[in-house]
Amino acid sequence: MNNAPPIQFTGLDNLLWGIVSTVQFYSLPIMAISIATLGVLLIYSGDDTDRKSRLKSHIFNILLGGLLVFGATSIAGILKTFLTSH
Repeated sequence: MNNAPPIQFTGLDNLLWGIVSTVQFYSLPIMAISIATLGVLLIYSGDDTDRKSRLKSHIFNILLGGLLVFGATSIAGILKTFLTSH
């Protein structure tokens, strides 16, 4: 029999912030590796303008996704601080 206690959180707020911090913790290195890989592919693409355009689009989408994830968390943190202090 497994006697390990289940994961418990003191509230929904702590659960959601735990999920968000985990997503941020793992997404940043993945984004960095993806952008570096796409940058190398962009350098080696040669004169293929269609491929360069697709690679630039992928890099832009990764940066936009990172901006959304980290920006939304920053805004949520500011709102949480403001709402709990008043």
